[in-house]
Amino acid sequence: MPVVKPIAEHELFLFFVEFALLLVVARALGELATRLRLPSVVGELLAGLLLGPSLFGAVAPGLFHSVFPNQPEQFHLLEILSWLGVIMLLILTGLETDVQLIARKGKGALAISFGGIVVPFAIGIALGSVLPRDFVADPHKRLVFALFIGTAMSISAIPVIAKVLMDMKIIRRDIGQITLAAGMIDDTVGWILLSVVAGLATSGSVDVATVGRSIVSVVAVVAVAFTVGRRFVAAVIRELDNRIGGDTVKITALMVLALAFGSVTDWLHLEAVLGAFIAGILVGQVKRFDDRLRHIFEQAALGIFAPVFFAYSGLKVDLARLMEPKVLGVGLIVLAAATVGKFVGAYTGARVSRLGHWEALSLGAGMNARGAMEIIVATIGYSRGILTAEMYSIILMVAVATSLMAPPLLRWTLGHVAIVGDERDRLEAEERRKESFVSNLKRVLLPVPPGVEVRPAAELVGLVVADEDVEVTELLLEDDADQRAEAEQEVTEVLEDHVERPRLLVRGTDGTAAQRILTEAERGYDLLVMATTRKRNGGRPRPFDDTVEAVVQDSPCPLFVLSTPEGNGDGAVAGPMRHIMVPVSGRASDQAAAEVAFTIAAGTDIVVELVHVVSGPQHAVRIGADQALLHAVELGEDLVEKMAEVGRSLGATVEGHVLVSDQPERAIVERAQQRCDLIVVASHRRLVSQRAFFGHRTDHILENALRPVLVVSGT
Repeated sequence: MPVVKPIAEHELFLFFVEFALLLVVARALGELATRLRLPSVVGELLAGLLLGPSLFGAVAPGLFHSVFPNQPEQFHLLEILSWLGVIMLLILTGLETDVQLIARKGKGALAISFGGIVVPFAIGIALGSVLPRDFVADPHKRLVFALFIGTAMSISAIPVIAKVLMDMKIIRRDIGQITLAAGMIDDTVGWILLSVVAGLATSGSVDVATVGRSIVSVVAVVAVAFTVGRRFVAAVIRELDNRIGGDTVKITALMVLALAFGSVTDWLHLEAVLGAFIAGILVGQVKRFDDRLRHIFEQAALGIFAPVFFAYSGLKVDLARLMEPKVLGVGLIVLAAATVGKFVGAYTGARVSRLGHWEALSLGAGMNARGAMEIIVATIGYSRGILTAEMYSIILMVAVATSLMAPPLLRWTLGHVAIVGDERDRLEAEERRKESFVSNLKRVLLPVPPGVEVRPAAELVGLVVADEDVEVTELLLEDDADQRAEAEQEVTEVLEDHVERPRLLVRGTDGTAAQRILTEAERGYDLLVMATTRKRNGGRPRPFDDTVEAVVQDSPCPLFVLSTPEGNGDGAVAGPMRHIMVPVSGRASDQAAAEVAFTIAAGTDIVVELVHVVSGPQHAVRIGADQALLHAVELGEDLVEKMAEVGRSLGATVEGHVLVSDQPERAIVERAQQRCDLIVVASHRRLVSQRAFFGHRTDHILENALRPVLVVSGT
């Protein structure tokens, strides 16, 4: 292979200057737009207009051409950077896409997309048939020209739409998801139309086979992606996280998958952004790629690459070409026709789908943005000899103008669309899941030490993660092969009805059981579950054995410690369980313990009892306590009721009680003895005299309760 000449030093220098200039101005104007209560994309698009021939080129033409020389190679460097911005923006859009919601609203999205394509396409054909001859590059190909104008008017810009929805923080709303779905359908159909028109311009006839291949390719890509592709992506992310771990490898995997999918769709003569969008959707459904990782990716995408993409889009527009009265007049007519056509089409489709007036207007406003997609269409039309230079500038102006119009129109229309009913419940549930301890579990480690009855802990894990996409790893520590196989079979039988088949690990004999558990726990687990039996030691129960004691002190991740009193049979926490008690004191950690209990009880006959104890003499309330004690009781009742509402929203049966006692720990134990099958208590680990210590209240419960106790502890 011959040695390729590297990029010239001056070209590299200019690229750095252009990159920095576009990024600084785009981010500055984006921040200004945000302060003016406009989406940042408005400022980023304006940055391109200011730095392009419209202003910078007109005020200082010499300096402009020095910074942005009219050389294809130089512009191609920025174009590649711009395409990275498009790809990353579409990945982010995919990560934020709710496939289940779109599936429920699918018919509406199809109707909106159909109207948003057919009406502007028809208007564009009609307009292209009557425009003056000097705007048509080849008067003998008037039909091709008219079809091309129709295609340009019918397309939408999903990157611009997505950025606007993100800026306005409405991408997760029903209206945002429907707009995304309809916009992606618009884009896909638009590219198929473009391939037909471009082929017609080249050969003079429509290639039916090419059109058929495009349609079949779209259907095949979507079908494969959401069947085989979904499992493949999940397996890739899971294996990389298990074997290597860390945020960097998962973000790298996301980019590689998006580029690979984009390459496939581009090879099939579909748009590369379609593949990136699909990759984002599939990775977004993998629990290992959580909200924190999405935020990291979002910072890079929206902070660096997306602003350059929008600024580059505006950089190609030369408003000076539009100053001639005839060109300006035609440009305004085209802009009006494009805007009205998209509005009318999307509005009609939305109303047919039984959406309200203001929701339909919002969809019209969102779908009207055309952005860089129309700029690409215009570039293809100009290079194929379909458009004149004047018509090329007009279409570029329409692309930028509609993208600038969309945000304020969306803000106005959405101000009249209230969040009610199912949408409000869905959004509230999503917010709860973001803060949820159980919902954010991805990997659980369940050690099986020699001679320890771990079946109750396995049952508990199965109940907690039954409805979640969680991988449970059994860590088999038994050295004897037969006993190890027996332990594996027992635990797996318990888990297999609730969770995905566990990944079985067998460790060597190096180190103590505690050391081997801690070594594995360092590999990125979200929860470590330990089982222990409380034994008497000189008449006093010992909460933990030596292995649990050591692990609790040094665990790198949150813990479940299930402590079962000696002589409690098999200690099962499933089956006959009917009542769970959760002592609550108002600390933030109580939420995790209560949530675990709610998750176990959801959809069953199990009752969760939240108990709050106010310190004070029991008789004081009956005979008329002082105001301080009454106030404490009222606060406790409010605390318990608010937490109970969360449990009921999760489908659990919840009761709440406030007790008054001068011995709170004893009151909890006595209450538990009446009908409780499991006590779930929240605590934080503390080191006291080289032993595991969860606090005096938790220790008292562990030492005195005759019921199984689950300690839920953070890091």
